[in-house]
Amino acid sequence: MEYELVIVGAGPAGLSAALTAAYYKLKTLVLESGTAGGALTNKYPWKSVDQVLGQPHLLGYQVAKNMVEHVKLEGVEIKENETVLKIAKKDKQINVETTRGLHACKAVVLAIGLGIPKKLEIPGENLAGVLYSLSNPKDFKGKRVLVVGGGDTALESAVILAENNAEVTLIHRSDSYRASEKNCKKLAESRVECMLNRELSEIKGEGKVERAVVFSNKTNDRLEMEFDCILLSLGTTSNKKFLEDIGVKADDKGNVVVDRLLRTNIEGVFAAGDVTGKWLRIPNAIGEGGFAALNAYKYVKNPYWA
Repeated sequence: MEYELVIVGAGPAGLSAALTAAYYKLKTLVLESGTAGGALTNKYPWKSVDQVLGQPHLLGYQVAKNMVEHVKLEGVEIKENETVLKIAKKDKQINVETTRGLHACKAVVLAIGLGIPKKLEIPGENLAGVLYSLSNPKDFKGKRVLVVGGGDTALESAVILAENNAEVTLIHRSDSYRASEKNCKKLAESRVECMLNRELSEIKGEGKVERAVVFSNKTNDRLEMEFDCILLSLGTTSNKKFLEDIGVKADDKGNVVVDRLLRTNIEGVFAAGDVTGKWLRIPNAIGEGGFAALNAYKYVKNPYWA
C-alpha cells in the first residue's frame, strides 16, 4: 500500500506529526519499533510530566496513552513492534523497508528520538544488574542501588527509587547538577545519599553486580562499595549507524542536520524531536513534530498558498 507520509517513531514528536498530518488529510502510517508512546511508554512510564500544557500532574504512561488515543481517534494507522531497516528514495517515491515488509510513500518524518544509551565503557559494565533506564521503580524495593549521573533523569530516578524503599546512592562527576531547580529540591529533600565530584571506574561481581569502585576526581581517593544494581543515567544519543545507513546527514554529536523547515539532506525526508538535538523536552518535540508534518504536506501536495 502506498502512503503519502510515513512517520518513523511514535513518541511525542511522531504522534504530533501524525496529528497534523491527519488534520491535512495525508494518508499516513506511523511505525514504532516498540510500543506506541515512545520513551514515556517504554522507558519512563513512572516519570512525572509537568511541561505538557493542559496535562498537569500526569505520569509518563498516562501522557503517552492520551497522545496515542488522540491520534488513533483521528484515524491514523500505527504499527507497533515494526522496526525500520532502510529508507531509500527512488525518483519521487520513498521506500521504507521494515522487519515486516516494504512501505512506499512520498515523504518521511524521522522522529526516532535518542534511543541509544551512553556508556562508560569500564570494566564490569556488562554484568547483570547494570541498567541504563528504569522501567519499574517498585522492583527495587530493599535493594542497594547506585545511580550515576547528574541530569534530570538521574535525579528523578534516584528520588523515585528512594520513595519505593530502595537504598540509593547517587554520584555525579561535577560539583553541581545539570538538572532543574525543581528536581534538585526534590533530591535535597529525599533519602538519597549524594556524592559529588565522584566517578565510577569499575564494577565487580561474579556474573552480576556486587561492588562498585568509586573515585574522587578531586583527591583521587577510592571507595569500594556494595550494590545490588547500578543505573547509568548518562543520557542518550541517536542511532548513528541507522542514520549513516539511510544516508541522512548528522553532526559530530549525532544530531540530524535540518534546515529551518526541518528538511534533512534527503529530499522528502524531514526530522523532528530529540533527534535534531535542540531542546530535549516534550513541548519542543510536539512543536517540531507538527511543523515537520506541515512541511511534509507542503512538499507532497504543493498547495498554492505554500
